[in-house]
Amino acid sequence: MAVHTALPREAFERVAEAFGLGAVREVTPIPQGSINTNHRVETQSGRYFVRHTTVRSADDLRFESALLAHLAAYHFPGPVQVTTRDGATFLELEGGRVSVFRWLPGEELRHPALTADHLERLGAELGKLHRDTQSFSGSRENPYGPETVSGWLEALVAHPDAELAAVARELQRDMETSRAARQGLEPRGVIHADLFMDNVKWLGDRVGAFFDFEMACREDYGLDVAITLNAWCFDGGQYLPELCRAFIRGYVDVRPLSAVERTNLFGHALYGAVRFTASRIRDYHLSPLPADKLVRKDYRTYLNRARALNAMGPEGFAALLGL
Repeated sequence: MAVHTALPREAFERVAEAFGLGAVREVTPIPQGSINTNHRVETQSGRYFVRHTTVRSADDLRFESALLAHLAAYHFPGPVQVTTRDGATFLELEGGRVSVFRWLPGEELRHPALTADHLERLGAELGKLHRDTQSFSGSRENPYGPETVSGWLEALVAHPDAELAAVARELQRDMETSRAARQGLEPRGVIHADLFMDNVKWLGDRVGAFFDFEMACREDYGLDVAITLNAWCFDGGQYLPELCRAFIRGYVDVRPLSAVERTNLFGHALYGAVRFTASRIRDYHLSPLPADKLVRKDYRTYLNRARALNAMGPEGFAALLGL
């Protein structure tokens, strides 16, 4: 959601015409995220989220669109995609593909405003997402699985910055630990894979919508639980037990975790910490984009999660979650 591609005014007018949005009144870049160029666009008919991607394939976008349609049929709170006048879900434009979504109402919540009640509701909604997509037939492999992340780390080990190379070697050891901690086959299905605080809208104390499903794929449900817990239940350099337990409590009320899923959560959490440390180094720390085009995220916040997990180990993590 950074500004990677400078789009001229004429491009937004073409988008508005193709998607039947009415006359363009205002275009505001959104300098957040890592791989796409996003804008808030005000038109004669309302406010829209316009995403331009040069990295996602047509098949990726079709998977996302089909998933959103499936969620809408189950009345799950998600983004509403706008189609072109011809019924297409994306438009080839300016060397990439443009998708349009209705602007979601609500606000984003962060620490210290987050309470145990918020996390319990968040966990319940994630459980509903996993439950409601069990009948979804679309398939997409995880684009950021262990093989991809291992490749990132190999490249970073060779980086001339000695500090980054040392961190990469540490993360390689964590990858081995996380792999050894995951034993047995787990239930799999469609997961969000990126449920950070800036991907949830709140309407008062309830979840208004999950959005940004571009990383959604078929994976172990436990990975989604761990990624979300890492994102929401860690602050000030430590995991917050009350929030962790509330999140898990809300989730299992909707979708109980099997024994193997409970055992493997530590490995998933450690892998998630490694994955997002590495991607933040690549996408933010080493990005050449200036500050006005990319809101940076410090990779050390996720490195701290990995170190905290290693310090507590699987038994300590289970105790943290109340499992």
